[in-house]
Formats: sequence, structure tokens, C-alpha cells
Amino acid sequence: MAKPPFTLVQLSVLEAIARCGGIGAAARDLGLSQPSVSNHLSQIEEKLRARLFDRSGHRLEANALLMPLLPRLRALLQLSDEVAGALGGLATLESGRLAIGYTTHQFIMDILATFRQRHPGVRIEARCHGSHDLLEGLRHGAFEACFVTLPEPEPDLVCLELRREDVVLMVGRDTALARRARISWAEVGTLDLIRREGASGTRRLFDAYAARQRIALRTAIDLGSWESMRLAAAQGVGVGVAMAGEIEPDDSRIVALTLDEPVPRLGHYLVTLPEQRDMSAVAALFEIAGQRKRAA
Repeated sequence: MAKPPFTLVQLSVLEAIARCGGIGAAARDLGLSQPSVSNHLSQIEEKLRARLFDRSGHRLEANALLMPLLPRLRALLQLSDEVAGALGGLATLESGRLAIGYTTHQFIMDILATFRQRHPGVRIEARCHGSHDLLEGLRHGAFEACFVTLPEPEPDLVCLELRREDVVLMVGRDTALARRARISWAEVGTLDLIRREGASGTRRLFDAYAARQRIALRTAIDLGSWESMRLAAAQGVGVGVAMAGEIEPDDSRIVALTLDEPVPRLGHYLVTLPEQRDMSAVAALFEIAGQRKRAA
């Protein structure tokens, strides 16, 4: 990219002299010294090898070379001010955008609500996907931060563990299984399972534990969201695989059924790339999430 021939300060000097009618008045308007404004004008005219102002009494007036350019010059300076203001807003979180991904809405809405209360000018764009799809998106720049479920932190990411959860079975409240307290892994192999997509961290861990127990799993249906899985379990389509904290104790339609040992356990993390950790919006999100964790 070619270096611009004039700086924004120099262009501001031209506009101010044309508007104020003199070097001294322009200096006061810009908050610069009079010699500084005079030097800027001299440098511009020397580079152009042309005069840009005519003297009329004690005033300097834009000549035929500069006059047609003043509207575009003023538009450029106004745009520069708008850009500078927008960048300043990003730094102070008065404006901007934060793109995040999440897997479990039950664990993040209080964090997002607090973020919105503190920084209402920042627009949040949130997308729900499986944890491993989110991690791929994060590493390829689709997200600034993600809430994901993993057995352990990812070594190349900044990871804040928010909670640890047992994996349970989600059964309809009106089913026979709902009257039980626990279920064995051998029995799990006889059930028709409702599960999230293959990128789900919960599903991957559950499958790994089942494989260690030499349990062949039967899948009734794969669904793309937790709420659709909940409704399917409530309707008796099958038995869902979920984290304990996803199921409200007073849910009128489903209950959690505990697995016998070994019980799969997952961490729920807020993650970002190291180079993004100190971005204003990401730093604010981590601060709020850390406060929520300490208060829990």
C-alpha cells in the first residue's frame, strides 16, 4: 500500500485555514501553535510546488486549486472523526461487536445478561453448536470466545473452567425409568438414545465411556439442540444424554437418571485464543464469568 502523501493533520490544517481565513485563527481552532500550522502549510505547498491560498487583505482564501477539493476534504475529515470515535468506543466498550459460540444455554444466560447490562453498546452475536465445531470456528476466526464442554482444558487455548458436571440420562417424567434412582452401564446398552450431533462434547465423552465398558449403544435419533432433545425425551422417543446441570429439578416433563460408576464428568469452559484474551470485549466477558464462578 502506497504511503499517503499528506497526513490527516496536514489536511486538517488546510481545511482550518480555508475555514478560519488565516494561520493564527486556524492554529487556535486546531489547538496547535501558529509556527506549527505555518510549517505544515509550507511543507504541503513545497511538496505540491503550488500555492493553495490567495491573500485578500488580512485573510487567506482558498484559491482555484484548493476550492473544488474542500467538500471532499471536509467529508474525509468527518469520516476520520467518525472512525476515531468508533475505535474509541471499541476500547471503552461503548460500541462494537462480540461474536461468541455456546453449547448450553442454561449455563451462560446470566453471564450474557450481566455483560449486556454493563456494556449495552456492544452487540452480541451468539451461535449454538457442538463443542468441537465451536473450537474449530474459534481457531479459524469465526468467534472471539466460546463456551464449550470438554473433559479437560485445551492446551493451546485460554480456558476458564466455570463448572464440572456429571453426565446423566434424561428421561420422561411419566416413564418407568423416571421412578428409578440409578441405572447400570449394561442397561444403557438396551436403551434407545437421543443424542446431540457428533461434535457435542457430552456425546463424545459418553461414547468413550461406553466403549471402555464394552457397551454397544443404540441411537434412536440425533438432534441439533438440547431443547429438541428434551422434548423428544418427554414424548417418549428415547432417553437423552445430558449434563446434570442442564436439567432443572422442578422440570415438569423430564428427570435426570444417574449412571453407575464410572460416571462421565465434563468441565464447562469459557475459552479463547491467547492473542484474543486481552481484547476489551473478551476481557470483560472473562471478568464477568470469573465473578459468576466465584459467587457460585
